[in-house]
Amino acid sequence: MSPESPSGQKHSNRHHVYPKSRIPMPYRAGKRKLLGKWLVLPNVPIVSHNALHAIFGNRTPEEQSEFLKEICVGDILNISIYVAYKELFDILFGGNISFAGMAEILKKWDLLDGDKQKYSDKFESLLKVLNNDVKGGVSVKKYKLNNPPSHKATEGK
Repeated sequence: MSPESPSGQKHSNRHHVYPKSRIPMPYRAGKRKLLGKWLVLPNVPIVSHNALHAIFGNRTPEEQSEFLKEICVGDILNISIYVAYKELFDILFGGNISFAGMAEILKKWDLLDGDKQKYSDKFESLLKVLNNDVKGGVSVKKYKLNNPPSHKATEGK
């Protein structure tokens, strides 16, 4: 039975650094199993874990870093995104909205470099089979982040 968060939502306090949903079924068990304890951070705070997935969906650590760059304007989180998701960002990043600060906190949600080396054979195999089915997280399209502010000023003229 999984623990319960303060909001009453049941969720695991174990974080799969590379999401299970992105690992094809044949590699989750049996002879070709790549899913294991080496891929899990145990005892993560449930509320923070929920916030991480609400912001980043099922992205891998590398994709989380890229996504963080995408939702920042320069070195600061896009203010519209921060306002809309303030509670989640505050839970996960403790009010820090600088890219550097958030990137440093995200490192805690990744495997240690030593573990990546120790399990390098499994890690390389995992990266080869990981599917591209990224789901969830903050909707970038909603905030039109692909349009630089200068385009908005010239629209309608």
